[in-house]
Amino acid sequence: MSNSPYGAESWVSYLKDRPLPVRNSVLRRLKRKLCDASAPLQDLKKIIKSDPVLSLHMVRKAAELHDKVDSKVTSLDHAINSLGLDNISTVSETITPLRLNPSSVAQKMYFRYISVSHHAASQAQAWLARKSTLFAEETYLASLFYGVGHWFLWQHAALHMSQIQIKIREEQIDVVLAETDILGCTVQEISRGLIESWGISELAVTSLEHETSPNKKTLAQLHQRALGDPRLSAESLREINHLVQEKFFPVKLSNWIALTTSFGWNSTKSMKIIDIINDYLKAEIAETINSLHITCAHSSRTFHVAGTMALAAEMLLLPSNETINYHISSKEEKLLCSLMPTTSPTIIEPSLPKKLNTSVPNTTTKPEFLDKFLYDQISERFSKGYDAYTQPKHILRALTQGLSKGLGFNRVALLLINHRTHSLKTALSVGFTDEHPIHNFKYDLEVPSLFKKLRDKPACIWIKPTNKEQLLPMLPETYHNWGSPNGFLLMSIFSNKAPLAIIHADYDMAGTEISEFHYELFKHLCSAATANLQKIKT
Repeated sequence: MSNSPYGAESWVSYLKDRPLPVRNSVLRRLKRKLCDASAPLQDLKKIIKSDPVLSLHMVRKAAELHDKVDSKVTSLDHAINSLGLDNISTVSETITPLRLNPSSVAQKMYFRYISVSHHAASQAQAWLARKSTLFAEETYLASLFYGVGHWFLWQHAALHMSQIQIKIREEQIDVVLAETDILGCTVQEISRGLIESWGISELAVTSLEHETSPNKKTLAQLHQRALGDPRLSAESLREINHLVQEKFFPVKLSNWIALTTSFGWNSTKSMKIIDIINDYLKAEIAETINSLHITCAHSSRTFHVAGTMALAAEMLLLPSNETINYHISSKEEKLLCSLMPTTSPTIIEPSLPKKLNTSVPNTTTKPEFLDKFLYDQISERFSKGYDAYTQPKHILRALTQGLSKGLGFNRVALLLINHRTHSLKTALSVGFTDEHPIHNFKYDLEVPSLFKKLRDKPACIWIKPTNKEQLLPMLPETYHNWGSPNGFLLMSIFSNKAPLAIIHADYDMAGTEISEFHYELFKHLCSAATANLQKIKT
């Protein structure tokens, strides 16, 4: 098929109007009831609510009708009641049935992630019933559709999703980084875009916003609160208490536990989330675990696809290296290639001249300096101050000049940090070919990566042949082929304790390995620039 979408907007546009099939047996059962004139609406409700995809089709239609009178769907029951028999019958005729092919990994994973969403919604519903909280049905609806991006992607971009699973399960790459590498965004962003485009749940849209998603630090603080850790400061505790009281919190929490336990109930991450749930419910841990297991079993009975292992059954398995089959076979891949996009979006391929990729790396010793006088002059100006440096950009330009023309790095790139958009973008580059994609590089710093680590704390990272295998997976995949195969340096520059930029330096694609001498002088000049930036009032 044609080139793959890339980025949230592109994926939402590609997926939002595509068909989403419902299990053949469920659709047949609904149509039989619709043919029975004496069948009460309650019977139809039971069938619709048993299948998340069928529920989505009905809610989308109801939302479309409500939009015409400027109102909103607030629950699944509300949607079904407002549709009536005629509209339910009309919708059922537009839905594509799907009978599970036992040999299809894509179909099994499609149904698996639908069951994960049903599990999340069931957990949220049980918690709010226990707490006697308002908005229980609205929360159920938002929790049910929180993972809708997974459903659509396994149905219409299964090759991408299989690659993501390989990165997560085999290469041990963070989920967010793996999704961003393959899709150009997270599945969460795609889910948010789809739900917003359909107008089916304002609470789901809010819950899916990355701005409302806790980072690792906040998750750690949630766990500290759950354990009553005295090291949690009063200010942090107030912020965490506010987060837990947010209307969207149970929506997020239910999907955290459902998505995390789908990788294993006994993982450390799963157990920490269970501690947070226990704290949210103000219960005893044994009681909470028992309740979670019961709800999972209930969800597995309500939505179960023959030929797939129920989530509740996985709960009973002993910990092992055995896992579900997420590898799409070559036979299935050939079939799917004609139906959905391939996994090689051309926009991320570096357009470098062939001679740079095929030439033999230069292993000769690099001179200590290209221009020692220039390097020393810039270093001294950073240390003692210089009247001409009145703005941060003056120092950053001088730093780039000192590294390229003074120390002799063939290529230097300055990547600026935008605090408003939490992104990294190339602002200045030296030595890269005009067509090199680094000129247009932009990256989301909320995605876990080495860039995020450099943003969070001043540091210098030396990527070299001996550690490439370990460190490159922690950088976005688009960046893997851009640095010299013999190594490159990355260092963060701070101004008044706030991250300002990240510097990249290397000896180009055919260059030699970076010496310890050049590594130390690179680090020294970057540190001197950071020190000089503290003296400038911005």
